[in-house]
Amino acid sequence: MKILALMLVDRQPTSFQLSQTFWRQRYRVDPSTWLREFQQQGVLFTAVAPEISLQNLTVVSLRQLLRRYQLKISGRKAQLIARLQQTIPQTTLEHQFPQTFYLLTNSGKHLVQQNQFVWWVHQHYVSGIIDFAAAQQAHLPLDLNEYDTLTWLLVAAQANLRNNWPQQYFLNHLRFQTAWQNHLFGTALNALLDCIRLKLAGLAQGQPITGTSLKWPTTSYKIEPFYYVMLQELMTTYHLSTTDITSAFTQRCHAVVLPRQLFSDTEMVRLLEWTLTQQTDLIKQFYRQKQLTYPVDRAIG
Repeated sequence: MKILALMLVDRQPTSFQLSQTFWRQRYRVDPSTWLREFQQQGVLFTAVAPEISLQNLTVVSLRQLLRRYQLKISGRKAQLIARLQQTIPQTTLEHQFPQTFYLLTNSGKHLVQQNQFVWWVHQHYVSGIIDFAAAQQAHLPLDLNEYDTLTWLLVAAQANLRNNWPQQYFLNHLRFQTAWQNHLFGTALNALLDCIRLKLAGLAQGQPITGTSLKWPTTSYKIEPFYYVMLQELMTTYHLSTTDITSAFTQRCHAVVLPRQLFSDTEMVRLLEWTLTQQTDLIKQFYRQKQLTYPVDRAIG
């Protein structure tokens, strides 16, 4: 978590505080003393940084400053900033832009660079999935790369979740995102299909299912547009057919046994095929028929 704090504070004005709600509500830590500790440990320092101040100015303000020094005012923002830095002495810039910023030392930059996965975990955090306390005590090998570290975290999380199917659903989303970002598209496809299966099984939401909740198109128990877009991208990139996708889905059905299913494996394959071929009328009719088999007030999950 302290690595995350370093990532957040770098290049921020010294008025910046680690007061975001997620520190206490999500991670259950108190970072109030960390900024002082970072400076004592030599991973963070404060300095006047006119280059950051210039970057924070609008293009209009930069051109006004250029006119003051009788400099050319045309060009993109980066060119305007470079022109000012090349022309105006550093001491003058520091006098005109005296605001101090937090900056990482070389040691701080090295720590951040070696732990880029921390930002990924923070961005995709779902409460209760990754046990950060256990991860801190695990003493992982130092030579693990980002993907191997994330894989370790997700495997450990899956062992802890067991039969918590809503959390398993989120875990599969994390597996997909990890694999996708690391260009492991076979793994990404399997994780995506697992997400679809848990959705259609009625296990992702963790709430009782009623006839009303099966109403198309507002139902949550469907193949979301996001899945369709990602599957289409995989199919286009790797020249996969609809049959390739449905065959892979059938293999995933055989690989993981679910405690109960809203739709049978056969029905899921049918919905997946109709989604990939954009047969919306057939999907609507299917949900309409499925909805009629369950009274509105009857919970089935």
